[in-house]
Amino acid sequence: MEASIENSDSESQAESNEMEFYIVSPKKFLILFLGTFGFYTVYWFFKHWSLYKKSTNEDMWPIMRGIFSIFFTHSLFALFEMRYTKKTGEAPKSINYMATIYVVFAIGCQICTNLSDRGHGNPVTFYLSLLILPVSCWVLYKAQSLVNYSGEDEQGKSNSRITGLNYFWLALSVVFWFLVLVGLFTTPVGV
Repeated sequence: MEASIENSDSESQAESNEMEFYIVSPKKFLILFLGTFGFYTVYWFFKHWSLYKKSTNEDMWPIMRGIFSIFFTHSLFALFEMRYTKKTGEAPKSINYMATIYVVFAIGCQICTNLSDRGHGNPVTFYLSLLILPVSCWVLYKAQSLVNYSGEDEQGKSNSRITGLNYFWLALSVVFWFLVLVGLFTTPVGV
């Protein structure tokens, strides 16, 4: 019995040492998050789960965990903490509360967006959904900092360059938000 417990402990320790996550520079993270008005989070979660799956061979769907991130935020942040502990030998300051903040604010943003889309409380609900973005950005930025530190690339130099595809998504976001703002501030004829 003791041998099986020791064996499973060593397996989980080896697994956590092999965990890989998405490294991105703080500057690039902020540009992509703010430039896409938060849509970058889908890719951010997907990329973390995709690399984790690849490094551990765990059976999961990273794309679904990216799209439905609020259901998997706590488990991802716990994995970040575990990796940090295994790499450095010391426990990080818990980021579990930050996962909760992210989930609450993501749900709040969705509620405000839905209300705004239905014309309830405009433009207040629209502005509230935008005010929630900096909080979500701060939480994910802190989590990414922990990942970069435990990945021994604190400044994210291995992924600091803005690529052509990044520029494409940024341009697409600018067009999308321009259309949203035009729609928000124009009233239909005859009203």
